Amino acid sequence: MAQRNDPDVPYRYKLEIDGIQTVRFTEVSGLKSTTSIKPVREGGNNVHEYAMIEGNKFEDVVIKKGFYSAGSEFFHWMKKLHVKTQKIERKDISLIILNDKFEETGRFNLYNAFPVEYEGPAFNATAKDIAFESVKIHYDYFEYHPGDAVTGLIDAAVNAATGSLG
Repeated sequence: MAQRNDPDVPYRYKLEIDGIQTVRFTEVSGLKSTTSIKPVREGGNNVHEYAMIEGNKFEDVVIKKGFYSAGSEFFHWMKKLHVKTQKIERKDISLIILNDKFEETGRFNLYNAFPVEYEGPAFNATAKDIAFESVKIHYDYFEYHPGDAVTGLIDAAVNAATGSLG
């Protein structure tokens, strides 16, 4: 009997910062890569243009999480960026996708990330909702690695050795 290969559910995930699972969150959006092109006309060809590939552009991601008044990792990380006596702290972030048995099925690794915008929670004394904070994170690039953590590490090492971007 063949095993079914159903799509992964979008609500089972976890977040690691520098390899440590640190943050519980409710939503990540904006994970996007766009290939930039430059149209070029060839002399004598009046019918069409050629597209020259110039590189990728990666959009900032937005992470929304429940607000815990006891501490805020993202707020303190962003605050450190503006202390002139400290080196800017860039971190690698992994968004890990889990299956229905909570086993890792793949991960998006975002490299050299740092927060560029922090939005604190909205407070309303009459509301019964959870307070959320939001942080926008810039990064240099991301890679996707299917499989579990070990497979992802092997895949990343092979890509680094061959100079490809996975």
